[in-house]
Amino acid sequence: MVGSVQEVIDKILFEHELFNHTRFLAQMSVGTMDHKKILKSIELFGTQVAPAVRKALAKKQAAPALT
Repeated sequence: MVGSVQEVIDKILFEHELFNHTRFLAQMSVGTMDHKKILKSIELFGTQVAPAVRKALAKKQAAPALT
C-alpha cells in the first residue's frame, strides 16, 4: 500500500468492506528500498495502521446491524 497512514487505513477498511477478509498480508521489502525506510514502514504499520484498523472493525462488529 502506498500513501499516508490514514490512506493505508482507509484502503484496508475499504477492501474489508468489499471482501470481508480476516487477514492482511503485506510484503514490505521492495527491490532496493532503503532498509531504514522499510523499518519505518513496519513501525508505522504496527503502531498506527493495525491498531486503527482493529478499532474500526471492533466498532463495526459492536454496532447493531440495520435490517
